[in-house]
Amino acid sequence: MKNLLKNNRFAVFIILTFLIYVMSNGEWCIPVFAWIYPILFLHMLSLNHTRKVYLIIGSIYAIGFVFQFEKAIGMDIKICIVVAFLVSFLKVLPYIYWSKSKMKFQDTVIFASIMVSIEYIIYLIYPILGGLSDAYTQYQNLYLLQIVTVTGIYGITFLISWTAAVVIWIWNNKSKKEYIKKYITIYCSVTGLVFAYGIVMFHFVGNSDKSVRIAGVTVPISHLLNDDKDIYSTFYTNTFTDENITNTRNKLSSVADELFLKTELEAQAGAKIVFWSELNGAVLKQDEDMLLQRASDIAKQEEIYLIVSLLVKTPYVDLKENKTVAFNPQGELISEYFKHGRSIGELCQKGDGMLKSFDTEYGRIAPFICSDMAFLSKIQQAGKDSVDILIVPASDWKEMTLLATKTAVVRGVENGSNIIRHTNKGMSVVSDFKGSVLARAGYFQSDTKTLSAQVITKGRFTLYSYIGNLFVYLCNFYLIGSFMLPKIKRLIKR
Repeated sequence: MKNLLKNNRFAVFIILTFLIYVMSNGEWCIPVFAWIYPILFLHMLSLNHTRKVYLIIGSIYAIGFVFQFEKAIGMDIKICIVVAFLVSFLKVLPYIYWSKSKMKFQDTVIFASIMVSIEYIIYLIYPILGGLSDAYTQYQNLYLLQIVTVTGIYGITFLISWTAAVVIWIWNNKSKKEYIKKYITIYCSVTGLVFAYGIVMFHFVGNSDKSVRIAGVTVPISHLLNDDKDIYSTFYTNTFTDENITNTRNKLSSVADELFLKTELEAQAGAKIVFWSELNGAVLKQDEDMLLQRASDIAKQEEIYLIVSLLVKTPYVDLKENKTVAFNPQGELISEYFKHGRSIGELCQKGDGMLKSFDTEYGRIAPFICSDMAFLSKIQQAGKDSVDILIVPASDWKEMTLLATKTAVVRGVENGSNIIRHTNKGMSVVSDFKGSVLARAGYFQSDTKTLSAQVITKGRFTLYSYIGNLFVYLCNFYLIGSFMLPKIKRLIKR
């Protein structure tokens, strides 16, 4: 009877842990749960000392991943399941180490370092998965968020994992009050320094009151690209007719008319920089030059910086061009940037990922397109190039917009850049280099599909822009030292 009751309690604990994990990230994100679920996983190891607990933790990771991200990342369900189990295999390794260790205080640091290393490995294997880290769930914890200016997101990953291990370690040694006091002081001191740094960076470093009005404009383009038979057949098949092409040109010309009208209205309302959200300037290759000339004329006429986002289709060529083209107030073309981080199934040319920034009287500006923001190695150029404002035209779907928004905000803090991200079918957002959200607009709640806001014109220096993932490498060196030193000592004694 006691065993049955014990088993029932363990089953309830597993279900509770699964629910908390599912709601720790993804569509149903409750940020504090990202701190709680690792504690529950570690506690599970204390409740059950058999190997099956690894399978349970791995299964929670895998099944929870599908619940959290399958719709958000737009993967085919079969591919998503395969990715989920590969990720879960890696994520369970720190828990295996913990259960095999002597559970000394040093092991809490090793546990967190392994978790950092694994997260980095996942990013290296498939960079776009870097945008799914638990670290992004803390994007509204603005004091904690400032640590990414030194460590990138991995500093937050470390602190979440270390906190979980320390909590369990304290629980396991709760009867040794004098013994644990020193280590509690160490943990509290490190955590206190992180938050003290955050307070200083948030309140005292790089503050600026100069701003410029920027507008992102959108027309409902997705239904035309996906549902209109003329445009769909011309852009996504090779079975179109001359009539399809003629109709496509006429329909997209009407879309361009609306975009330029909205551009003029925003300029006349005071916007000094106007950009279109991703894919809005859908155009056939034969009409591209005419559209760009029109953009140049509008920029010169309204004396604005105009960044047009294009989806250029050459008939019978499979890969389209997903790019931005920027014009200055003199109507001169000053930047052309091709999207690098293509979404799953996106049939577009892959850009070189090299930043195409340009200087203005409103600071240094650079466009980055949608999922490019998930690529750490590419967006890091913004910090090195001292970009003040990142212009991010995007195209979302409902389930992924929260993930994309969090990623953009955190990237801005990492690189000391102010962000304006304007999207089709999602949440558009403006945030400063400290991570404060200054404005937002929901596509489905907006009549105009426009986001217009004052954006700070000066960014700030961040150490992370220059040292990159040094924190990850230090964690790796610590792991190597921790595993190798005992063996070296044994060899010396012999």
